Amino acid sequence: MRIAIAGKGGTGKTTIAGTLARVLAQRGRRVVAIDADTNPNLATTLGVPMEQVQSIAALPRTLMERRTMEDGSTKAFFTASPADVLERYGTRAPDGVQLLMMGKVDHGGAG
Repeated sequence: MRIAIAGKGGTGKTTIAGTLARVLAQRGRRVVAIDADTNPNLATTLGVPMEQVQSIAALPRTLMERRTMEDGSTKAFFTASPADVLERYGTRAPDGVQLLMMGKVDHGGAG
């Protein structure tokens, strides 16, 4: 099962996503939560301690590379398997949720 939550800013998407992830994990489901927000707060909602939140590594852009195909088209390919990505960049949150953080914007114009 895959669930994506999207909508207008300030509508509670992170709260709903974090709560749903924790409930599903508590019920024995394998949950990978991905925070793709430019202002990531899902770790906090999942109950990750603040000192650990600061050290979560964002996924590097090098995980995907573009290749030109024989017909001249361009396609994107992953440079690592999903299991490798989870092992290297995943953070274990309470209740067994595995968290990935897409990327943070360090300063204006950096995104």
